[in-house]
Amino acid sequence: MHEAATLLLFWGAFGLAVMSPGPNFAVLLGTATRIGRGAAVRTAIGFALGEMWWGFGSLFGVAALVAAHPWLGVVLRLAGGVFLIYLGMMSLRAAWRGSDAPRAGAAATGVLRGIGLMALNPKAGVFWVSLTGLLIGPDTAVATTIIAVAGAVVMSLIWHVFLAVAMSSPPVLRAYARFQRGMDATLGVVLGGIGARLVLSA
Repeated sequence: MHEAATLLLFWGAFGLAVMSPGPNFAVLLGTATRIGRGAAVRTAIGFALGEMWWGFGSLFGVAALVAAHPWLGVVLRLAGGVFLIYLGMMSLRAAWRGSDAPRAGAAATGVLRGIGLMALNPKAGVFWVSLTGLLIGPDTAVATTIIAVAGAVVMSLIWHVFLAVAMSSPPVLRAYARFQRGMDATLGVVLGGIGARLVLSA
């Protein structure tokens, strides 16, 4: 009963975090509207794989290592910031050109884009370390910890795939076609701003 309550608390906290708007949401929106549903779903799969990396990494000390050594966090923030700035520049370029044609090779890199965004996000590592430290102690069964992380990964996958499908639905795509340049410019500013903030905070 105690372990069941722990799992519910763990998944509840994770669910609130994963559904909060952030760079994942912006990247998924841009991918769904500019490249298509398939690429957006692959990006969502990449997000889930990134959660798996940090989830199991927190259990086996990888995320704790990042949290304990500030210079590793600085490297991740710089890399993640540069990556987001790059994505923002791509959106701004699309807004400038006014073209809705998919970028060459973009669909094939959806999974890698999702993994990269998650792996280079030090906040995800800190979150996982904090969450596992609060809810999963040394006396927690190994099976319970594995179930906790696996459940969180499935939640991330379901939520982001749902967003990918919703954002690539005909009404959203019609709205995007109508306000393409404005949406691309907004996405570019948002992603670039988040990336710049990460770089400056490093």
